[in-house]
Amino acid sequence: MKKRKTIAVMIGTPDGFYHNKCLSGIIRQAEMLDYNVAIFSLFTVTDDRTKHQLGEENLYELLRSPDIVGAVFVDYSFWAINCKNKVIDIMRSIPGFNVVVLDNESNYGFCSVMSDDKTGFALAVDHLIEKHGYKRIMCLTGQEEFPVSHLRADGYLSSMKKHGLEVRDGDIIYGDFWIMAATALAKRIADHEIEWPEAIVCGNDKSAVTLVNELISRGVRVPEDIAVTGYDLSSESITNDPAVTSSTRPDLYTGEYCVCTLHKMRTGETVTPIDPNVGVFVSGETCGCHRDVAFARSFNESERLQQDSSRDFRYCSMQETLMASDTYDELITNITSRMYLLRNAAGFTLCLNKDWNLFREDDNEYLRVGYTDEMNEALVWTTERDGGGTTFDKHDLFPPSILLEDRPVACYFNAVHFEDRCFGYQCVRFKNEETDVPEEIYHSWSSSVSVSLEYIRVQARMNLMYNRAFSNSIRDGMTGLYNRQGYELYSDEVFRTAKERGMRLLVVVADLDDLKKINDSYGHTEGDNAITVAARALQTCCGNGEYCVRSGGDEFIIFGTYDYDNAVPIFYRSRIDGYLARYNSSSQKPYHVGMSTGFFIDFVDNYTDIDQCFKIADERMYANKLARKKGRT
Repeated sequence: MKKRKTIAVMIGTPDGFYHNKCLSGIIRQAEMLDYNVAIFSLFTVTDDRTKHQLGEENLYELLRSPDIVGAVFVDYSFWAINCKNKVIDIMRSIPGFNVVVLDNESNYGFCSVMSDDKTGFALAVDHLIEKHGYKRIMCLTGQEEFPVSHLRADGYLSSMKKHGLEVRDGDIIYGDFWIMAATALAKRIADHEIEWPEAIVCGNDKSAVTLVNELISRGVRVPEDIAVTGYDLSSESITNDPAVTSSTRPDLYTGEYCVCTLHKMRTGETVTPIDPNVGVFVSGETCGCHRDVAFARSFNESERLQQDSSRDFRYCSMQETLMASDTYDELITNITSRMYLLRNAAGFTLCLNKDWNLFREDDNEYLRVGYTDEMNEALVWTTERDGGGTTFDKHDLFPPSILLEDRPVACYFNAVHFEDRCFGYQCVRFKNEETDVPEEIYHSWSSSVSVSLEYIRVQARMNLMYNRAFSNSIRDGMTGLYNRQGYELYSDEVFRTAKERGMRLLVVVADLDDLKKINDSYGHTEGDNAITVAARALQTCCGNGEYCVRSGGDEFIIFGTYDYDNAVPIFYRSRIDGYLARYNSSSQKPYHVGMSTGFFIDFVDNYTDIDQCFKIADERMYANKLARKKGRT
């Protein structure tokens, strides 16, 4: 597959009507120049340095991929200073990294591209003059210290000048791009503190919606008394009653121009953007027109589909289904079953770190910064197939399953984490890459995936710790053999199996010779050594699933069921004696390790429990011990 270079887009959050056109321009121009586009976005952007926020921001470490040749930094989408500074620091730390900052002539040391707000803003002013004949028009723009505030005021001035209309002192009001200045202006108008204009053009839709609603609430008719227009075409202006007339920034062109700028920085080649530098005017009801029905219908249909998706998500019990998963494989299957909720997705890959759920004794030791060199496509879903399991190098950034052979791709990347514990990242490609953006449920959907991964990780850890604790509870700490509790746990089961299957039961009782003497003469350390040697000797006999038990200080038991023959006692005794003889001949210890044994091997139809069989083997062991003592004396 062709190896393409990638342009990154750094944007605050993945959804937003405000960013659509700019992203469309970036994706369209990048495809023409054969670049992939990786859109890095967070679900939460805050100045609070919580573990969750740090986990979100770890996504930016992917910028270090050598395939990324530059980034468009959408400055206005990062209102949280700490988060913004982290992105900037990472971009600055990458040698030769090209950055275009959108809509902020800042001191970051990067190239800046400003949207042509002057041309876009003038569209609404032209409409008020040419369509409705308004002459007395005021302008409410943003903070005076913001360059975009002056660009929008310049658009107002250029239109007024083009039509030969007068702009009087006080006709341009610098506000706040928010509700306070609009509310104050509405009050001044309603109180007749200023001469009423015929129309007011606002620097953004938030100010326009606020101004319209405040004027109406104070008895001023809109548009009959005063017409109002907004700018930047937000969903709020479309759904307001009355719908606010607005115009868009030339965001499509601006996005294209950002890519052309990055391309020239990288190659020296000058490329002309695809689209002309204009915005789009959308009529509403606050200028004296009817709302743009076709546009409103299209927007309302999109809103309806999003509401349907949100409703489906509410009632699909996704979180409950994922949390009910008993295993990791079951979780992946359950996530796949909920892929339909991402209505416009064409492809999705869950990329997890290698050993993302590796057990560590200290659960505070985990990956917080960056990603493992090897990533795993844990879940691959496209409209044609689903699966997973492929590994790839993190420096490739795009998982192989998401790439296309015939053309570049544009994908959204988001962090997969729990607090600051990094699991990996997810990559989603939409059916219409230029127009589709993550819907509101994408955040909740993705959060469910991350939380469920943590649940499975913790569940696996708890099971492992339980099994370890359980194993320790039935094991002898010195020898590793089962202890008396282990004997009690498994002996009845073995006896029952022997009886039900008509198989012989084996019970071996063994006793270490002269342990007290070894302890008294050479110390308990040597006594412990003798116990360990005896345990190893017994383990050499267990080849058919037998249980080997240290049942007391110097006492041992072997039990099991199998197709044993009558030669087993001879075989066992030979293995034990042979092991001990080899040890004693090479240990250079001042004592010999020896064992006495007694055997029971028979069918158990005539026995009620294993204790009867144990008693027989124990009696034979003591007989063997007495015989061995007589032989030694």
